[in-house]
Amino acid sequence: MFTRAALPSWIALVGGALFPFALAPYFLWPLGLISLGTLFYALQKSNTGKTAFKRAWLFGLGQFGLGVSWIYVSMHDHGGTPAWLAVPAVALFAGFLALIPGFWFLLRQKLSGHSLAAFSFASYWLLQEWCRSWFLTGFPWLYAGDAHLFTWLSGWAPVSGAYVISFILALTAASLVIVVQTRNWVYLMPLLLWPAGDALKQINWTHATGTMSVGVVQGNVEQNRKWLNEEIFPTIDRYQADTRPLLGNDLILWPETAITLLYQRYQPYMELFAEELQENNSTVITGIPFRWPRGTELEGEYHNSIIAFGDGEGVYHKQRLVPFGEYIPLESAIRGLIPFFDLPMSSFRAGEIDQDLLKVTVHQGDSTELALVAPYICYEIAYPDLVLETAKNADLLVTISNDAWFGDSLGPKQHMALAQMRALETGRWILRSTNTGISALVNHKGEITDRIPVSERTSFSSIAERRTGETLYMKIGVLPLLCFAFTLIALATLIQRKGRGETAL
Repeated sequence: MFTRAALPSWIALVGGALFPFALAPYFLWPLGLISLGTLFYALQKSNTGKTAFKRAWLFGLGQFGLGVSWIYVSMHDHGGTPAWLAVPAVALFAGFLALIPGFWFLLRQKLSGHSLAAFSFASYWLLQEWCRSWFLTGFPWLYAGDAHLFTWLSGWAPVSGAYVISFILALTAASLVIVVQTRNWVYLMPLLLWPAGDALKQINWTHATGTMSVGVVQGNVEQNRKWLNEEIFPTIDRYQADTRPLLGNDLILWPETAITLLYQRYQPYMELFAEELQENNSTVITGIPFRWPRGTELEGEYHNSIIAFGDGEGVYHKQRLVPFGEYIPLESAIRGLIPFFDLPMSSFRAGEIDQDLLKVTVHQGDSTELALVAPYICYEIAYPDLVLETAKNADLLVTISNDAWFGDSLGPKQHMALAQMRALETGRWILRSTNTGISALVNHKGEITDRIPVSERTSFSSIAERRTGETLYMKIGVLPLLCFAFTLIALATLIQRKGRGETAL
């Protein structure tokens, strides 16, 4: 297995395993360049589609095998799946995800071979990331660009999001490999895109229209007891008690399914607490399960939802559901096979597109204004397209989650970083509340301004900016970048078809 011919495959596998260390919480971004460089090198040594597929798949196996290893915690520690089954299940998931880069780089080998090598590599890397954002509901996680919240390249995020940063990284990594191989320094030209990003950071894409006082409650409810019947009312009491010291803030945010009682059953308690909130000019936004009542078209259907009550109003139903966590694919065939497929609240229905934003009353002395708040539940903050669309008319973004499912693993840290990237892309402040952490306030530059220690029952108050305007990314989306990538691919394919041989850039 350790033959000279097998060396590029091993390099691809090890390079993929390096990839997650470029992302949160490590942010060792040079490892991202090295990782992408190993994939480019391995593909350079591939002369057939089959070999290109194998090496890209091995890279993806290393990337996802380590990068999404946190799924093991939810399956084993909280889902009741034995270790002997949870480990291969995570490996199977990683292997499935790795099929996506495998497919795209097989296509690259078939269509364009090694023509325009660096540009085609960057283009196909972009396309495989974009594909993961929608294929089978999408898994927009572990993007190369997400490693660059704090580098020069972060200036590109408002232009075309993490996608364009990923493209620049792949182009840079491939170019550096070519420079090492050829000693031709002209191939360092893509490095000019890095200081250009620093210059872009000086642009204020959005502008402040005012402020609002905000608070976050982190309940730190034990995950293994959260859904027990005897915990329902103690949990309600906990959140209401922890909220009272924050009264007077315009907005107070509770986590995903902070209330484990159905919305309709919680209403009597909500109305009593709403009176207290209104007296103190405060709005609570919380996660809660919602079931459609009798007589409605969707009678009996469940949603993972957000409600605003007190001095504000609105209901939002989650649109992007987590497979196996919030709905079970092929439910009739696999429900009941293992405890993980029978988790509480795993039969949700996806919410409709174009739901109304939540409304929060903002008090400025004797005057009041209405703030529009765009809500995202857990996994939804990972979807750039969803966040871009709903953020356009919002003054503030809020995201709620229950990352207790994943313990003290990479998952919650990666999740927090995704929220920071969405703040950069939209030029909006984001308020985030989770059950056990990370709960924080993020400014429009993607910087955390306030946060709560992990695994503590506590809260904080702060001031958030309300902002308006659109970044370039919000105006044009990812389509121009995709068109550019497809143009490069078409050119590389044309060169290959005309038999002009290898071209580096």
